[in-house]
Amino acid sequence: MVPLRSLKQKIGICACFLLLFFVVRFEIAMGDSEGALPISITLAGASKEDIEQIQVFAISSARKSQALPRGLGTSTWKQRFPFWAQAIRLYLPPHLVEKNATLTISMTAEHGWKTDIATLAKTWKPIPKTDKAPSSLLAFDSPPSLATQPLFFATGVINGPNPEPFWDIARDAALFFMLSVIVLVSTSPLTKSSSRALRLLWSCLRERRPPLRSQRESKRYGLAGLLIVIGTLIALVHGERYGFVHDDNITQFFPTILQGCQSLERGVFPTYNPYQLLGSPTASVGTYALTYPLTYLSYALAAHALHDPFLTLDVFAVLHLILGYGATFVLARRVGLRPSLALCAALSFVLCGYFCVYTRCWFYMAPVALWTPLLLLCLVRLTNPAPLKPRWVLATGAVIGVYFHAGNAQMWTYSLLLGTVLIVLWQLTGQLRQGRLLWSLLALLVGLAIALPLLLVQANEVSGIDRQANLKTGTFWGFLALLFPAPLVRVNHPGVEQSGISALNHPTNYAPLYYCGPLFLGVGLLALLSLVIVRWNCVRVGANVWLLCGGVALLLSFGQNGGLAQLLSHLPGFNKFQHSWKFLPFVALFFGLGGGLLVERWLRLLKTPPSWLEPLLLGAIALLLVYNACLSQPILSIPEKPYPALSAPLRPLVETQDSPQYRSLALAPWVPEWNGPGLVASMSQNFSTVYRLPMVEGYDPLVEKSALNIRVTDQLYSSQHLGRAQLNYNPAPVPRPLEALHRYGVRWVFLTEGYEEIQGSQQLLQAILDTGIERLRLPRTRLLELSGSDPLAFAEATPERPLPLRLDATGATVALTGDETSPVIVNFLAREHLHAFVDGKPVSLMKDSWGRVRLRVPRGAKNLALRYEPDWNKGVFLGGVLLLATGGILVRLQRHSP
Repeated sequence: MVPLRSLKQKIGICACFLLLFFVVRFEIAMGDSEGALPISITLAGASKEDIEQIQVFAISSARKSQALPRGLGTSTWKQRFPFWAQAIRLYLPPHLVEKNATLTISMTAEHGWKTDIATLAKTWKPIPKTDKAPSSLLAFDSPPSLATQPLFFATGVINGPNPEPFWDIARDAALFFMLSVIVLVSTSPLTKSSSRALRLLWSCLRERRPPLRSQRESKRYGLAGLLIVIGTLIALVHGERYGFVHDDNITQFFPTILQGCQSLERGVFPTYNPYQLLGSPTASVGTYALTYPLTYLSYALAAHALHDPFLTLDVFAVLHLILGYGATFVLARRVGLRPSLALCAALSFVLCGYFCVYTRCWFYMAPVALWTPLLLLCLVRLTNPAPLKPRWVLATGAVIGVYFHAGNAQMWTYSLLLGTVLIVLWQLTGQLRQGRLLWSLLALLVGLAIALPLLLVQANEVSGIDRQANLKTGTFWGFLALLFPAPLVRVNHPGVEQSGISALNHPTNYAPLYYCGPLFLGVGLLALLSLVIVRWNCVRVGANVWLLCGGVALLLSFGQNGGLAQLLSHLPGFNKFQHSWKFLPFVALFFGLGGGLLVERWLRLLKTPPSWLEPLLLGAIALLLVYNACLSQPILSIPEKPYPALSAPLRPLVETQDSPQYRSLALAPWVPEWNGPGLVASMSQNFSTVYRLPMVEGYDPLVEKSALNIRVTDQLYSSQHLGRAQLNYNPAPVPRPLEALHRYGVRWVFLTEGYEEIQGSQQLLQAILDTGIERLRLPRTRLLELSGSDPLAFAEATPERPLPLRLDATGATVALTGDETSPVIVNFLAREHLHAFVDGKPVSLMKDSWGRVRLRVPRGAKNLALRYEPDWNKGVFLGGVLLLATGGILVRLQRHSP
C-alpha cells in the first residue's frame, strides 16, 4: 500500500515552498536594490578645471559607496549600477563654494532637487578631513531631508525605490501558489493508471540487493565507455590542436601556468609573475594550480612526450576527464548499478554539458571530474559494515587535500558540502555504524593538513578583496535544457539575467552547457516530485540519498529561484562565491547515480527483461551525450592559438626577455569585441607573460582588486570604482595619467583597434597621443614610445641611469654599482610578501608614494634580490600538528577497536 498524503498536507507543503520562494526573492531584491532609481547630478557654472577635481559618491546604509562616473566632456555624474543610496557625498575644491554654481540632483522626472554650492555648504553635513581624502578638497554629505519614502521598508532612501519589482515578486508567488493548488486538487482522485504508476515508483524507491555480475563483463563495459569518452573528446574539439585553450584559458591561466612550469623545470618554484600588474603573486593565489602535481605532469607530458608545451592544458583536461570517467564508473558499480547503467552514469557525468564547455574555458573545472567521484568513492566505504582501517583515513584525506590544490577552492568547497549532506543523510537513516562520523572527521583533518599550506596563504592574499555572492546567475530559466538537447530548447547563458521570454530571443543558444541527459535526470526528478504526493519513510530516504543530494545540488544551481543558495550565502566563505550554475556537474553526478539506481531497480522488477532493452538505453544515452558534445562551444574564443611568434619588427622589443629596463602599457578592447587575429600581439590580458614583457596591467580578477593595484588604476583612469556599492568610500586622487606612466616605467604603449571605448581612459589616451611617438604600425595595433619614464631599477637620485635587472618566477635581481648614495627604487609594487636581500642579507623594504619598492642599500653592495615569499611555514606547521593529532587518535582507536 502506497502511503499517500492528504490534500491538506499537499497544500501545506506547497504553501511552505512558496513562502520560502517569496522570502528569498524579497531578500535578494532588497540586497540587490531592485527598483532603485538612477541618480544623476549636474553642475552648471563651474570651470573645466574645477569639474576635473570634483568627485561624487553614493553611499549605502552600510556605509559603502559607489563612485559616480562623469560623462565624457560633460558636467554630469550618473550611477552606472543603481543601488539604494541613503546619502550623496561630494568632494569639492574650496574655492568653488564661493562661486555661484548650480547643482541639480535628479532621480527620474518625479524626484529632483536644485541648489547652489554656497547653500549646499551651509545645509549639507561637512565631513572632517582624513588621510584618505585629498587634502585640497572639501567633503559634504547630503542631509536626511533629501530622502524619499515611497515604500515603508526603504526608510531614508534617496533614490526610490520603484515598487514595481516587489509587486512582480508578490504576483509570481501568488500565481505559482494558485497553479500548484489547482494541480494538486485535480490530481487528488488518482486514476487506475496513475495509481499503478505510483505503486511501481514506490517499489523502485526501495533498496534491492544487486545481482552478481562477472568481473569480465564490468571490464568490457568499462573499456567500451573509455573508447566513447576518447572519441567524444576528439569530436568535442573537432580534431583541432589546442582544443582546450579558449576564453580565460588562453587569456589568463595558461600564460602564468606556462611560466610556472618552465620555472620549475629550471629548478625554481614559481611564486611571482613580474610581467603583469607591476608584479603579481601566482602560486599563493591558488588559481593557477601551481602547487598541484598533475599540473607539472601535464606539462612534462606535453613538452617532452608530445614535444609541444602549448598542449599542456589539453593534456591536463583529457587526463582528468579520462581518469574521472574511470572513477565514476567504479563508483557507480560500488553503489549498485549494473555495468551497462554504470557506463551510462559515468558518461552522463564526464560528458555533461558543463564539462564539455567549461573545461575548454576554465582549466580548473577538469579536476572536478576526477576528485569528486574519488571523494564519494571513499565515502561509500563508510556504509560498509566491515571495519575501517587507518589507510582509509589517509586515502580519503589525501583526496580532500590534493583536490584543494587543483585550482578552484569554490568547487572544492561545494564537493565537501555535498559530501557532508550525504553523510548526514546516511547518519539520519541509520546506515552509518557507531563511530563512523569520527572517522570522517579524521579524514577531513588529514585533508585540511595537506591543504593548509596553500589555504592559509591563499586566504591571506584575498582577505582584503571585497567580493560578494551573485545569486542571479542561476539555471532556473534554463531548466528544460538540462533534459533536452538543442535545438529543442533555446536558452541564455546562466550568467545572464534572463526570463523565459528574453531567453527565446537571445542570439546565442547555450542549451548545450546545461545538458545532463533526459533519462536518469528525468526519472530522478519524477521521484523527487513524488515527495509532495507520497510520504517517504526512513527506508526510502536511506535508499535514495544520492537522489536527495542531487535535488539539493539542483536547487542550489537555481540561484535566487532555488532558495538554498540564498541561505548558503549567509555562511562565512560562501558569501563570496559567485555563479550558482557551478553546481551543474554535481547535478549530473548525483542524478546519474540516483536516477540510475531507480532504473536498476525497475530492471530487477522485470523477471525477464527484453535482451534489447539495455543496449537501447546505453546507445540512446551515449548518442545524445556525444551529439550534445559536438554542439557545445566555448563561451569565448579568439582566432589565434597559443601563441604565435611575434612579427619581426616587434622582436627587438622583447629580446631583453629576463633583463628588461622598462615596461609597457596595453590598451585593447575586451575579448568578446574581437573578431579577428592580432589580439595576442596587442599584449593585453596576460599575453605578455609568454613573451616576458613587463606590463602595467594584466588579467587576474583577484590581484586586480588588491589595494595597491586599485591605487594604480586610480592614477591612470578616472571613475573606476563602479561596483555595486562594494567599496568603502575612499576618494581617489585626481588622475595624473602621464606622470603615472612615467613613474611606473612605461616606455612602450600598445594601442589596439577599439581602445577608444575603454571606460574612463579618455585622459590617459589624450596624454599618450599628445606625448607619444609612433614607432611601429601593425595590423590593428600601433606602438608608441614615451620618453622620460623611470627605469625598472634605479638609484633615486639618478633616475636617468638604469640599473641592470633580471626577472624570474620568484622576483627580481638588481646588479648594484656599489656607490649608491641614495635609496634604490625597484619599480614593482611593494606587496606584503615581497622581501629584499642585499648580498644575501635581509634588509627592510619600504614603499614610496607611488607604492613602489624603495630601500636603502649599504655602500659597496653588489647585489639586490627581491623575492616573493608567502608564509608557507605557518600552514606546514599547522598541517603537521593536525597530522600528529590525527595519528594519535587513530592509534587510540586501533587499541580500543574490537
